[in-house]
Amino acid sequence: MLATESYSKKRKISASGADPSQFCGQQGSPLGRPPGQREFVSSGRSLRLTFRTQPSAENQTAHLHKGFLALYQAVAVNCSQPISQASRSSEAISTPGDSPAKVQNHCQEPYYQATAAGALSCTTPGTWKDTQDGEEVPQCVPVCGRPVTPIDQNQTTLGSSRAKLGNFPWQAFTSIHGRGGGALLGDRWILTAAHTIYPKDSVSPRKNRSVNVFLGHTSIDEMLKLGNHPVHRVIVHPDYHHNESHSFNGDIALLELQHSVPLGPNVLPVCLPDNETLYHSGLLGYVSGFGMEMGWLTTELKYSRLPVAPREACKAWLQKRQRPEVFSDSMFCVGDEMQRHSVCQGDSGSVYVVWDDRAHHWVATGIVSWGIGCGSGYDFYTKVLSYVDWIKGVMNGKN
Repeated sequence: MLATESYSKKRKISASGADPSQFCGQQGSPLGRPPGQREFVSSGRSLRLTFRTQPSAENQTAHLHKGFLALYQAVAVNCSQPISQASRSSEAISTPGDSPAKVQNHCQEPYYQATAAGALSCTTPGTWKDTQDGEEVPQCVPVCGRPVTPIDQNQTTLGSSRAKLGNFPWQAFTSIHGRGGGALLGDRWILTAAHTIYPKDSVSPRKNRSVNVFLGHTSIDEMLKLGNHPVHRVIVHPDYHHNESHSFNGDIALLELQHSVPLGPNVLPVCLPDNETLYHSGLLGYVSGFGMEMGWLTTELKYSRLPVAPREACKAWLQKRQRPEVFSDSMFCVGDEMQRHSVCQGDSGSVYVVWDDRAHHWVATGIVSWGIGCGSGYDFYTKVLSYVDWIKGVMNGKN
């Protein structure tokens, strides 16, 4: 507890009906001097902070004061997703007199935002509720699609450019059957392409494959220093079949991380699409990745600004080349027939993002899926909108 005023104060902390701690301030104590430093662990799921003050003997007028700061941690119990202690802090604000202090929960903005949801007791897996007061406790949920260092959308550079730190904070680097990409959803899921897990050219997929995920930088070397994020499970869409070499239907997968990732300026999730207007022909978006460039592997994150292409133009382009690949309604194409595209091997699984003017955030509308070489022409993406219900079902434990 931190004493912030010079007159007499009394603080009391109670939990589970007991009064494990009481702290009394000192008359004339200097600013920043705590009245006591004691830690305790409450066996209950609710904590009440009471803050009272009386006027000093020299001046009987009640003075406004700032209150005090309480630091606490939520200890993980047997719930599927315990409350993240990295996303929240708490502060007590009170008025003079004997009224109990009002405790305010704060989320670590701008990376998290508060949302009202029952929390604190494990009534069902992943569900928390305040059993003592019956009140809803705000939960801190990740803010998606709003980089602290956004990309400069006024640029007109053709081809690929080097990304700055924080431009694409959702970008993941994966190493499974080779290098690939992905995008962070929430704080513990990676959206990627199914073929990075079960390649089309594999005779028999290995069940004991190593799945490595790295986040938090634009340099692969720096990502490796930050460390691998262990994967708890891999979920591939049931429509994907690795033995169908000419069909990339269902080329989408989710990687659930073992632990939630602390969010910050270099690690933030991307948003999911919710309407068809994000796929209109001519709409400009960005694709980022660590794929090959001019025949060489890159160690730095690059990105390109490309338009959503007309569907009929992509069909005609494939027919002209007598390509056997299936171009289904769960896919869309990006690029320009005459412009050299920058997507290549190693970019698979990374996402194509567009700015949603209505919601004011970046949305992952596509996943790098397949293409014809690394020259000019079109690239083909998994249409994320077609799989949003499946994605949400998996993330919510329903699929």
